[in-house]
Amino acid sequence: MKKFLTLFSVLLSVSSLNARVIYLVPNDWKSDNAALFVHSWGSGSDIAGQMTKVTENLYQYEIGDNTNCLFVRQSPDLGTTINWEKKWNQTADLAVPADKNCYTITGWGPNDGAWSVHNGGTTDPGTNPGTDPNPDGKLTYNVTVPAGTNACYIAGEMNSWSHVEMTKVSDTHYTLEIAGATQAMKYKYCSGPDWAYVEKTATGEELQDRTYSANDVVAAWAAVYDPNGTDPNPNPNPDPDAAYYVTGNAELVGADNAWSETAIAMTKSADNIFTHTFSDLTAGVIYRMKITNGTWEKNWGYSAVQNAHAGVTGDSDGNVVFKLATNGNVDVTFNGTNITLKGDFTDEKPVNANSVPSECEDVMLQAFYYDSYRDGAPGDVLVNGKQLGNTKWNVLLSQSDEIGTYFDLVWLPPSGKSEGGTGYHQTVYSNQNSDWGSQKDLLEFINRMHAADTKVIADIVINHAGGKSWCEFYTQNFGEYGMFEPDASWIAQSDEVNFNSEAGDCKGKATGPEDGGYNGQDNYGSARDRAHAKPEVQEMMKAYLKWMKNVIGFDGWRYDYAQGFKGKYIDMYNSASENYFSVVEFWNGDMNNIKSYLNDVNWNTLAFDFSTKYSAIQGIADGQYERCKGSGLLGAGLSKFAVTFVDSHDTYFGCQGGRDNNDEIGGCGKSMEDYNKDRVLGANAFILSMPGVPCVFYPHWAKYKDAIGKMVLARKAAGVHSESQVSDEAGNGYYKATITGKHGSVRLLLGSNSGYNTTPAGYTLAYKGGNFAMYYTTTQTEVPILSITPSAIYKTPTYEVEMAAVALSGKPTIYYTTDGSDPKTSATRQTYTTAFTISGTVTVKAYAILNNVESEVQEATYTYQEPQQTPLTVKFLPPTTWETVYLYAWGGANLGAWPGMEWKTKDSDGWLYQVFPGDVQEVSIIFNNGTDEQSNDIILDQDACYEWDGTQEKLSQNCSLSNIPFQLIVTPEGKVFKTETLSITMSTIGGGDDATIYYTLDGSNPKEAAKPMTYTKAITINSTTTLKAYAESNGQETEVQTHTYTYETPQATPLTIAFQKPEDWTKVHLYAWNDGGATLYNGQWPGAEMTKKNAQGLYYFTFDASVKEVNFIFNNGSGTQSADLWTDEDVCYGWENGKAKIIKCTGTDVEDITLTNTVTKFILNGQLVILHEGVLYNVMGQVIK
Repeated sequence: MKKFLTLFSVLLSVSSLNARVIYLVPNDWKSDNAALFVHSWGSGSDIAGQMTKVTENLYQYEIGDNTNCLFVRQSPDLGTTINWEKKWNQTADLAVPADKNCYTITGWGPNDGAWSVHNGGTTDPGTNPGTDPNPDGKLTYNVTVPAGTNACYIAGEMNSWSHVEMTKVSDTHYTLEIAGATQAMKYKYCSGPDWAYVEKTATGEELQDRTYSANDVVAAWAAVYDPNGTDPNPNPNPDPDAAYYVTGNAELVGADNAWSETAIAMTKSADNIFTHTFSDLTAGVIYRMKITNGTWEKNWGYSAVQNAHAGVTGDSDGNVVFKLATNGNVDVTFNGTNITLKGDFTDEKPVNANSVPSECEDVMLQAFYYDSYRDGAPGDVLVNGKQLGNTKWNVLLSQSDEIGTYFDLVWLPPSGKSEGGTGYHQTVYSNQNSDWGSQKDLLEFINRMHAADTKVIADIVINHAGGKSWCEFYTQNFGEYGMFEPDASWIAQSDEVNFNSEAGDCKGKATGPEDGGYNGQDNYGSARDRAHAKPEVQEMMKAYLKWMKNVIGFDGWRYDYAQGFKGKYIDMYNSASENYFSVVEFWNGDMNNIKSYLNDVNWNTLAFDFSTKYSAIQGIADGQYERCKGSGLLGAGLSKFAVTFVDSHDTYFGCQGGRDNNDEIGGCGKSMEDYNKDRVLGANAFILSMPGVPCVFYPHWAKYKDAIGKMVLARKAAGVHSESQVSDEAGNGYYKATITGKHGSVRLLLGSNSGYNTTPAGYTLAYKGGNFAMYYTTTQTEVPILSITPSAIYKTPTYEVEMAAVALSGKPTIYYTTDGSDPKTSATRQTYTTAFTISGTVTVKAYAILNNVESEVQEATYTYQEPQQTPLTVKFLPPTTWETVYLYAWGGANLGAWPGMEWKTKDSDGWLYQVFPGDVQEVSIIFNNGTDEQSNDIILDQDACYEWDGTQEKLSQNCSLSNIPFQLIVTPEGKVFKTETLSITMSTIGGGDDATIYYTLDGSNPKEAAKPMTYTKAITINSTTTLKAYAESNGQETEVQTHTYTYETPQATPLTIAFQKPEDWTKVHLYAWNDGGATLYNGQWPGAEMTKKNAQGLYYFTFDASVKEVNFIFNNGSGTQSADLWTDEDVCYGWENGKAKIIKCTGTDVEDITLTNTVTKFILNGQLVILHEGVLYNVMGQVIK
C-alpha cells in the first residue's frame, strides 16, 4: 500500500503517553548509503520520517501508539522525506506486534523480513564479523521461531556441532549466551536435539550455515520436535527392518568394495540411528562416499550432509567428499534422511575443480566499462587528449594485436541480445547480436584472440532475464544442443512478478521453485529471476554454455550476480560445459562469506576478491599500506581462487555512471584524474605482483599502457602465478612483499617508508611511481614478444598489416618480408617502422630481435578475394505466421527507418528477393515482421538465400537466383553531382550470360534510336546528362529506364559549417567524413573541437577547398550528438528539442527548417529547388507556389 502524505501529516509532531519506539535491522538495505524511513498509521495520525541510526546495522524511530507501519529505502540524494515515486524499495504494510518492536530485513521482496524483540541500547544486531559486541568473549544468540515450536537447539562450530538447548523467552523467542563464541563461527538452529529437526527455508530448501547476527529468524523446520512424544529422537524412517550401507572410493572402503552398493553395513542403534566409524584414515587423502539402502535405486550423498564445510563437500556426481587435516577417525551417522560426519577435517578444498587452473600465470583484461558500447559513455574521459571511445567488437578487433601481446584472458561484456545497453538484461542467449556489435564481428575477435593464444571469457547473466513481457520469454535455440521455450513456471516464486501491480496479467504466474539466493538476495528486482532449482532451467543453462563454448568459441565464464542462486548450480554448469576458467561476481567484502560461497560451488570456480578490494586496494588509495598484509582471499591462503582487481564497470565512475556507489579507487568518478595516477598504478602494481589472477580494468589500461604493460611483462618474466608464495611485512606507511614465481621473483614496495627508490640487490626495475615500485628477477633469457595481424581473406583494394614487438629491457627491432622468404636470411627483408598496405595475395614473414636475442619467425597470409561483380541479391522465405515482412538495411544501403521496407517482391517460387544497387559490395540486413520477431544481424557480401528455422534464419540451398525477373541495374540512379566527373555502371540480373545493355545519352529512346550504344564499360560524364537504357537476354526485354544526372557548379568558396550550441554544452566537436566513410576530415571521434566564433556567436569550421560535400555530426564530446547530417554548401545549425535544426545565417533569408530525411534537391525549369515534406522552396527558403 503506497501512502500519500499531506504536508500537515509530514510536519505533524505527535506526542503520546504511549509513545513507542520501533527498530529496523536493515542488513543489505544499508547498501549504496541508502536513507531509511518509516511510515506509520493506525491511531488516527500518520507519522513518517527518516530513521535515526543507532549503530551500523540498527535504526530507530518513534511511532506514537500507531499499530501499522511500512519501511522505505531510497537514495540519500532525495532529501529527508519519503519520495514515493523515486524510492528504491518498500516493505508490505506491516502490523506492529504488541510484543515485538524490531523488524529485520532478510531480502529484497516486500515480505522479506520478520519481527523480533529488541531491548533498547546500542547492541548492533548486524555488526560486521570480526567486531565482537561482547568484549568479554561471550555472544548472545537470539532467534525468532515459527509458531508451534516446542524447543530450540543451536549447533555450530562454537559447540563442535553438538545440539545445545536454548532458553525459552516466549513461544516464538529463544536465547542463549555462549562463552568463547566468535562472530565468524558457523551454526544452525534445530527444533530438537537432532539434525532431523534442522531449520529450512520457507519453501523447504536447505539453508546455508549462519554467521552471527544478534536477531535471527527461522522460517521453517524440517520437522517439529515433540519432547513429550513417545520417541524423544524420532527417526524419519523407523522401519525396524531397515538397513543402510556406506560405500565409496577405494581409498575409503578398499579396492574390492569400491562403489559396491553394500560395501559396509552400518550399525543400527535401538532408536534406529545408523552409524559407522572409519578408523585410521590418512590426512590429505581425498575420500568419497555415499549411503545406500542396499541398492542404487535409493542413495544419499552430499545433499543430505548437515555439517558441510570446506573439508566436507560434494562433487558433480553428488558424492560426499572429505579430507582430514590429521590422521584419525571419521564417524558417520545416518537417521534415514540426514548424514552427519565427525572428524578433524581440513579447511582446504578436497576436490580437483575443472574450472580453476592450477598455478595459473594468466593475466586478465576487462575489455569494457559501463555503457562503453557507445562513444561518450560514463567514464569516457580524455586520455592523452582524446576520449577512450567505445569498446565494441570491431574496436577491440583493431586493438587485438596489442591485447593478445599482454593478456592471457579477455573478459567481454554480455554478448547476447538484451533489452539494450551494456546487456545485463539478456533476452535471447542464442542471438549473439547486440549493441556491442554483430555475431560476425564477435567471432572474428574471438578467432583473433585465439590466434594470439589468448582465451576469451563470456559474461554469463543467468540469474535473471528480460523477455517479451513480465512473464513471456523468447525461444532459445542452441541448435544441436537443444531448443527451449521458457515460460512463467521458469520464474522463481519470490520474483516481484507475483506481487507487483505493474505486472498486469502476469501477476501471480511465477511458479518456479526457489533456488536459494545468498542471504535473501535471490530476488534481483528489475528482471525476472530464473528458477535454477527447476530441471528444465538447468538443462537450458547447460545447453547455453556448451553452445557458447563449442559454437561461439568462448573459453570460460564470468557469472553475474552469483549471490542470486545457490553455488551448486554453478558447479553443475561448469561441470557440464567443461570450460577452462570460471569466476563469480559474489559482491561481498567479507572473506569468510566469499569462502563459504566457494564451498557451495564445490570450489569449482574463482571469485572476484572483493575482500581484497575493500582492504588492500582501498588501503593503497587511503595511504594505509599496512592493510595490504593478510588481506582477503590472498591472506587466507586461497589465492588460487582469487581474481584480484582495482576497479570494474560496477565500481568505476559510480556517481556519473548511474551505478550509485563510491567504490572506485580515489573516490566516485575520480580515478582517471591525473592526481590519482599513483593511486591507480600503485594498486595495479599490487594485483600484478601478488598471487591470484589479476584483472586489469580497460580505462586504466587505455590511459597507462606503458606502465601497466611493463608490470605485466615483469610478472610473466618472474613466472608469478595464482598460488605463488608471499613473504611480506607491513608497518606505518609501508608494505613490502617478495613474491616467488616459477622463473624468479617480484619485489613490491608500497609507501613512502618502503624504500621504493632503492633497487634491491639482484633485482631489475619494472616500473616506479610516486610512493611505490615493482622490481623483478628472472632466470630466463628475455625473448621479444612479436605480434602480427593474423592471416585473413579481404575484398578491399588494399589491406593494412600491423606488427608490434615488446620487451622489458628495450625496444625490439622487427624485420619482415612480403615475398614469402625467410626474413632472417633474405636480402629482401625490410625494417618495420609503421603499418603498411598490401594488395593481392601476400605472405608476410617477420621476426623481432633485441640484445642479439631473436624471436621465432611468424607468418601470415592475406588472401585477396575478388568482390562479387553482379549486384548483391538476397532471398528470404519467411514463416507462414508472419503477416507482413520487412527488410531493414544499413552499412551500405538504406531501405528506411526501422522496421525498414515492407517487402513484397517475390520470384516465381514465392521467395522474397531484393537486389541492391551495383555499387553496394557489403550491406547489413535484418528480416523482421515489424513487431516481435526478427532475424539476427546478417552481413551480406555475396548473393544468399535464407529460410526460417523455427526461431531464426538459416542459409538455404533450396532456392535459385535464376528465377528472379530479368532486370537492369543502373548505379548510381539519377542525381545531382558537383564532382568534375561522374562514373555510371550498369548490369543485369535474372537473365542469361548473353544479356546486352543498350543506352543513349541524348535523351532519345534506345529502343527507337537508329544506333543505340552498347554498354561494355563504365560511362563517364562531366555535365548534365540524361541516360536512357534497357537490356535484352534470351528473347526477354526490360523496360527503358531514364536517369537524369544534373551537374551543379560547386560552391566556389570553401565549405563552412556553423553551429549555435545549446546552453548546457561546454564544448562543441565536429566529426566529419566523406560518403564512403573512408576519409575523416576533422579527426577521429568526437572530431576536433570547434573554437572559432562568428559575429553572431556561432561556432564555425571551414573545410579545405577540395571538400565539395560532407557528412557531419555535432556533439559535445560527452555523449550528446546530432543525427548524421550532410551538406554541399555553407549552412548554419541551431539546437531545438534535442535535434540539430537549420537556422538563419548572416546575409541569408533561409527560413527555419528542421533537417529530415525527406529533404530532396533537384532541378526544376533550370533552377535548383528543395522539396521538404511536400513543399517546394527555392534556395532562399521561399515557398514556390
